[in-house]
Amino acid sequence: MSKTYQSFVMMACVMAAPCVMADDAATAAGLVGTWEGKWEFADLSGKLVVKVASASGDTLKGESTWYGTAVGDFQDKFTKAKVKGREVKFPEPTMDFEATLSEDGLTMTGTWTSPVASGKVTLTRKN
Repeated sequence: MSKTYQSFVMMACVMAAPCVMADDAATAAGLVGTWEGKWEFADLSGKLVVKVASASGDTLKGESTWYGTAVGDFQDKFTKAKVKGREVKFPEPTMDFEATLSEDGLTMTGTWTSPVASGKVTLTRKN
């Protein structure tokens, strides 16, 4: 491989990285607002409300409220949720969840996990 071609390939890779991050940052910014839906586990389910308060680059901050769980209703705060493409990962103190954003940006579907169980999560944009 010629040095000129190697330099071109390296430059293209370096220049492409900020574009991907910019897309993730734009997606993250578009997620700010309130999302409502439900969590599911076997034949049980409950309401889930996620409030994304802010986005900085590809990182989200906010809180989730889980209703009707085995331990009752509770809130979790997230400060390190990450967006990559249409995938969003919400690491939380009590339950983590990850979801895929629909192409139109109005819904998310995915899974939640805790130390003892996991299940399905669905969310719809409210504002």
